[in-house]
Amino acid sequence: MLLCLDIGNTHIVMGITDNNKIKDIYRFATNVTITEDEYAVKFLEVIKGSGYNPKDVDGVIISSVVPGLDKVIYGAFKKYFHVKPLFVGQGIKSGMNIKIENPKQLGADLLVGAVASYTKFPENLIVVDLGTATKFVVVNGKGEILGGAIAPGIQSSLNSLFASAAKLSQVNLEVPKNVIGRDTTTCIQSGTVYGAVSMVEGMVERIKKELGDAKVILTGGLSEVIKDVLNLEYEYIPNLLIEGLIILYNKNK
Repeated sequence: MLLCLDIGNTHIVMGITDNNKIKDIYRFATNVTITEDEYAVKFLEVIKGSGYNPKDVDGVIISSVVPGLDKVIYGAFKKYFHVKPLFVGQGIKSGMNIKIENPKQLGADLLVGAVASYTKFPENLIVVDLGTATKFVVVNGKGEILGGAIAPGIQSSLNSLFASAAKLSQVNLEVPKNVIGRDTTTCIQSGTVYGAVSMVEGMVERIKKELGDAKVILTGGLSEVIKDVLNLEYEYIPNLLIEGLIILYNKNK
Protein backbone atom coordinates (compact mmCIF):
# COMPACT_ATOMS: atom_id res chain seq x y z
CA MET A 1 0.00 0.00 0.00
CA LEU A 2 1.31 3.41 -1.00
CA LEU A 3 0.53 6.64 0.84
CA CYS A 4 0.67 9.84 -1.22
CA LEU A 5 0.79 13.15 0.62
CA ASP A 6 0.39 16.62 -0.84
CA ILE A 7 1.46 19.06 1.88
CA GLY A 8 0.06 22.51 1.10
CA ASN A 9 -0.04 25.74 3.07
CA THR A 10 -3.65 25.17 4.14
CA HIS A 11 -4.22 21.41 3.96
CA ILE A 12 -2.38 18.12 3.85
CA VAL A 13 -4.11 15.78 1.41
CA MET A 14 -3.35 12.10 1.95
CA GLY A 15 -4.28 9.48 -0.59
CA ILE A 16 -4.37 5.80 0.35
CA THR A 17 -3.54 3.90 -2.82
CA ASP A 18 -3.07 0.29 -3.79
CA ASN A 19 -2.05 -1.21 -7.14
CA ASN A 20 -1.87 2.31 -8.62
CA LYS A 21 -5.49 3.04 -7.70
CA ILE A 22 -6.75 5.65 -5.24
CA LYS A 23 -8.76 3.99 -2.48
CA ASP A 24 -9.47 6.91 -0.15
CA ILE A 25 -8.62 10.61 0.19
CA TYR A 26 -8.28 12.47 3.50
CA ARG A 27 -7.59 16.11 4.38
CA PHE A 28 -5.82 17.45 7.45
CA ALA A 29 -5.25 21.07 8.45
CA THR A 30 -1.63 22.05 7.91
CA ASN A 31 -0.16 22.84 11.32
CA VAL A 32 3.54 23.56 11.70
CA THR A 33 3.33 23.62 15.51
CA ILE A 34 2.52 19.96 16.17
CA THR A 35 5.06 17.18 16.53
CA GLU A 36 5.89 14.10 14.49
CA ASP A 37 4.20 11.98 17.15
CA GLU A 38 0.97 13.97 16.86
CA TYR A 39 0.98 13.72 13.06
CA ALA A 40 1.68 10.00 13.28
CA VAL A 41 -1.32 9.54 15.58
CA LYS A 42 -3.53 11.39 13.07
CA PHE A 43 -2.35 9.25 10.17
CA LEU A 44 -2.63 6.00 12.13
CA GLU A 45 -6.13 6.81 13.35
CA VAL A 46 -7.38 7.57 9.85
CA ILE A 47 -5.79 4.47 8.33
CA LYS A 48 -7.05 2.13 11.05
CA GLY A 49 -10.46 3.81 11.14
CA SER A 50 -10.86 3.21 7.41
CA GLY A 51 -10.23 -0.50 7.82
CA TYR A 52 -6.63 -0.58 6.57
CA ASN A 53 -3.64 -2.07 8.34
CA PRO A 54 -0.77 0.42 8.84
CA LYS A 55 1.64 -2.52 8.52
CA ASP A 56 0.59 -2.81 4.88
CA VAL A 57 2.10 0.61 4.08
CA ASP A 58 5.26 -0.18 2.14
CA GLY A 59 5.81 3.17 0.48
CA VAL A 60 5.26 6.89 1.06
CA ILE A 61 5.77 9.74 -1.41
CA ILE A 62 5.39 13.38 -0.46
CA SER A 63 5.00 16.66 -2.34
CA SER A 64 5.54 19.57 0.04
CA VAL A 65 5.54 23.36 -0.22
CA VAL A 66 5.95 23.75 3.57
CA PRO A 67 9.66 23.11 4.28
CA GLY A 68 9.12 23.48 8.04
CA LEU A 69 7.04 20.30 8.05
CA ASP A 70 9.28 18.08 5.93
CA LYS A 71 11.45 16.81 8.79
CA VAL A 72 8.40 16.36 11.04
CA ILE A 73 6.43 14.29 8.52
CA TYR A 74 9.52 12.30 7.56
CA GLY A 75 10.07 11.47 11.22
CA ALA A 76 6.44 10.43 11.71
CA PHE A 77 6.60 7.82 8.96
CA LYS A 78 10.12 6.66 9.81
CA LYS A 79 9.30 6.18 13.52
CA TYR A 80 5.80 4.73 13.36
CA PHE A 81 5.54 3.16 9.90
CA HIS A 82 9.22 2.17 9.51
CA VAL A 83 9.18 3.60 5.98
CA LYS A 84 11.46 6.29 4.57
CA PRO A 85 9.29 8.72 2.56
CA LEU A 86 10.34 9.82 -0.91
CA PHE A 87 10.10 13.60 -1.32
CA VAL A 88 9.47 15.23 -4.69
CA GLY A 89 12.42 17.53 -5.29
CA GLN A 90 15.81 17.89 -6.90
CA GLY A 91 17.02 14.68 -8.51
CA ILE A 92 13.67 12.94 -8.76
CA LYS A 93 12.95 11.32 -12.11
CA SER A 94 9.90 13.00 -13.65
CA GLY A 95 10.25 12.48 -17.39
CA MET A 96 9.60 16.21 -17.86
CA ASN A 97 12.01 18.79 -19.26
CA ILE A 98 11.91 21.88 -17.05
CA LYS A 99 12.53 24.95 -19.18
CA ILE A 100 12.11 27.72 -16.60
CA GLU A 101 15.06 30.00 -15.78
CA ASN A 102 15.82 28.29 -12.45
CA PRO A 103 14.43 24.73 -12.32
CA LYS A 104 15.17 24.56 -8.59
CA GLN A 105 12.43 27.14 -8.01
CA LEU A 106 9.70 24.97 -9.49
CA GLY A 107 7.32 24.02 -6.70
CA ALA A 108 6.92 20.30 -6.03
CA ASP A 109 3.15 20.59 -6.40
CA LEU A 110 3.50 22.24 -9.81
CA LEU A 111 5.80 19.49 -11.04
CA VAL A 112 3.48 16.75 -9.78
CA GLY A 113 0.46 18.34 -11.46
CA ALA A 114 2.35 18.71 -14.73
CA VAL A 115 3.50 15.07 -14.65
CA ALA A 116 -0.03 13.76 -14.03
CA SER A 117 -1.56 15.99 -16.69
CA TYR A 118 0.99 15.23 -19.40
CA THR A 119 0.81 11.49 -18.69
CA LYS A 120 -2.93 11.64 -19.35
CA PHE A 121 -2.81 14.16 -22.20
CA PRO A 122 0.55 14.43 -24.05
CA GLU A 123 -0.22 17.74 -25.75
CA ASN A 124 -0.13 21.48 -25.03
CA LEU A 125 -1.54 21.94 -21.53
CA ILE A 126 -2.54 24.67 -19.11
CA VAL A 127 -2.85 23.22 -15.61
CA VAL A 128 -4.96 25.47 -13.37
CA ASP A 129 -4.63 24.61 -9.66
CA LEU A 130 -6.85 26.57 -7.29
CA GLY A 131 -5.71 26.39 -3.69
CA THR A 132 -4.08 28.79 -1.24
CA ALA A 133 -2.71 30.35 -4.44
CA THR A 134 -4.17 30.15 -7.93
CA LYS A 135 -1.48 28.59 -10.10
CA PHE A 136 -1.12 28.15 -13.85
CA VAL A 137 1.46 25.69 -15.20
CA VAL A 138 2.16 25.62 -18.93
CA VAL A 139 3.38 22.45 -20.64
CA ASN A 140 3.94 22.05 -24.37
CA GLY A 141 3.38 19.00 -26.52
CA LYS A 142 7.03 17.94 -26.10
CA GLY A 143 6.60 17.48 -22.36
CA GLU A 144 8.47 20.68 -21.53
CA ILE A 145 7.37 22.78 -18.55
CA LEU A 146 7.62 26.30 -19.94
CA GLY A 147 6.56 28.27 -16.86
CA GLY A 148 3.27 29.73 -15.73
CA ALA A 149 1.73 32.25 -13.38
CA ILE A 150 0.82 32.49 -9.69
CA ALA A 151 -1.93 34.68 -8.24
CA PRO A 152 -3.52 35.02 -4.79
CA GLY A 153 -6.02 32.24 -4.12
CA ILE A 154 -9.76 32.82 -3.87
CA GLN A 155 -9.97 32.31 -0.11
CA SER A 156 -6.70 34.15 0.46
CA SER A 157 -8.03 37.19 -1.40
CA LEU A 158 -11.26 37.09 0.58
CA ASN A 159 -9.41 36.85 3.90
CA SER A 160 -7.22 39.78 2.91
CA LEU A 161 -10.29 41.87 2.12
CA PHE A 162 -11.83 41.21 5.54
CA ALA A 163 -8.54 41.94 7.28
CA SER A 164 -8.19 45.28 5.47
CA ALA A 165 -11.78 46.56 5.59
CA ALA A 166 -13.11 47.02 9.13
CA LYS A 167 -16.77 47.41 8.14
CA LEU A 168 -17.00 44.25 6.05
CA SER A 169 -18.31 41.08 7.72
CA GLN A 170 -17.21 37.56 6.92
CA VAL A 171 -19.29 35.80 4.24
CA ASN A 172 -19.39 32.23 2.97
CA LEU A 173 -17.40 31.51 -0.16
CA GLU A 174 -20.12 30.45 -2.58
CA VAL A 175 -21.47 31.37 -6.00
CA PRO A 176 -24.24 34.03 -5.83
CA LYS A 177 -27.26 33.74 -8.09
CA ASN A 178 -26.48 37.00 -9.89
CA VAL A 179 -23.34 38.89 -10.86
CA ILE A 180 -25.01 42.12 -9.69
CA GLY A 181 -25.12 41.81 -5.92
CA ARG A 182 -28.12 43.22 -4.03
CA ASP A 183 -26.54 43.47 -0.60
CA THR A 184 -23.08 43.50 0.93
CA THR A 185 -22.88 39.70 1.19
CA THR A 186 -23.78 38.99 -2.43
CA CYS A 187 -21.64 41.87 -3.65
CA ILE A 188 -18.60 40.37 -1.91
CA GLN A 189 -19.45 36.88 -3.17
CA SER A 190 -19.89 38.15 -6.71
CA GLY A 191 -16.66 40.11 -6.73
CA THR A 192 -14.71 37.24 -5.22
CA VAL A 193 -16.12 34.32 -7.20
CA TYR A 194 -16.85 35.91 -10.57
CA GLY A 195 -13.68 37.96 -10.26
CA ALA A 196 -11.73 34.70 -9.88
CA VAL A 197 -13.65 33.16 -12.78
CA SER A 198 -12.85 36.13 -15.03
CA MET A 199 -9.20 35.99 -14.02
CA VAL A 200 -8.93 32.28 -14.84
CA GLU A 201 -10.72 32.72 -18.18
CA GLY A 202 -8.61 35.75 -19.05
CA MET A 203 -5.32 34.13 -18.11
CA VAL A 204 -6.13 31.00 -20.11
CA GLU A 205 -6.94 33.17 -23.14
CA ARG A 206 -3.70 35.14 -22.80
CA ILE A 207 -1.59 31.99 -22.32
CA LYS A 208 -3.12 30.45 -25.44
CA LYS A 209 -2.12 33.53 -27.43
CA GLU A 210 1.52 32.81 -26.53
CA LEU A 211 1.42 29.00 -26.52
CA GLY A 212 -1.22 28.14 -29.10
CA ASP A 213 -4.27 26.00 -28.52
CA ALA A 214 -4.09 23.92 -25.36
CA LYS A 215 -6.14 21.62 -23.18
CA VAL A 216 -7.05 23.09 -19.79
CA ILE A 217 -6.76 20.90 -16.69
CA LEU A 218 -8.63 22.12 -13.61
CA THR A 219 -7.75 20.93 -10.10
CA GLY A 220 -7.22 22.10 -6.53
CA GLY A 221 -9.39 22.29 -3.45
CA LEU A 222 -11.09 25.55 -4.45
CA SER A 223 -11.78 24.53 -8.05
CA GLU A 224 -15.08 23.14 -6.81
CA VAL A 225 -16.24 26.70 -6.10
CA ILE A 226 -15.93 28.01 -9.66
CA LYS A 227 -15.91 24.98 -11.96
CA ASP A 228 -19.63 25.16 -12.81
CA VAL A 229 -19.53 28.82 -13.84
CA LEU A 230 -16.31 28.80 -15.88
CA ASN A 231 -16.95 29.68 -19.51
CA LEU A 232 -14.27 27.48 -21.03
CA GLU A 233 -13.65 23.84 -21.85
CA TYR A 234 -11.59 21.92 -19.32
CA GLU A 235 -10.86 18.52 -17.82
CA TYR A 236 -11.72 18.49 -14.12
CA ILE A 237 -9.39 16.17 -12.18
CA PRO A 238 -9.85 16.78 -8.44
CA ASN A 239 -7.20 14.24 -7.34
CA LEU A 240 -4.63 15.23 -9.96
CA LEU A 241 -1.72 15.57 -7.52
CA ILE A 242 -2.35 12.21 -5.88
CA GLU A 243 -2.39 10.62 -9.35
CA GLY A 244 0.86 12.41 -10.16
CA LEU A 245 2.49 11.16 -6.97
CA ILE A 246 1.62 7.57 -7.89
CA ILE A 247 3.27 8.08 -11.29
CA LEU A 248 6.40 9.62 -9.76
CA TYR A 249 6.70 6.88 -7.16
CA ASN A 250 6.64 4.23 -9.88
CA LYS A 251 9.32 6.11 -11.81
CA ASN A 252 11.61 6.34 -8.78
CA LYS A 253 10.98 3.39 -6.47
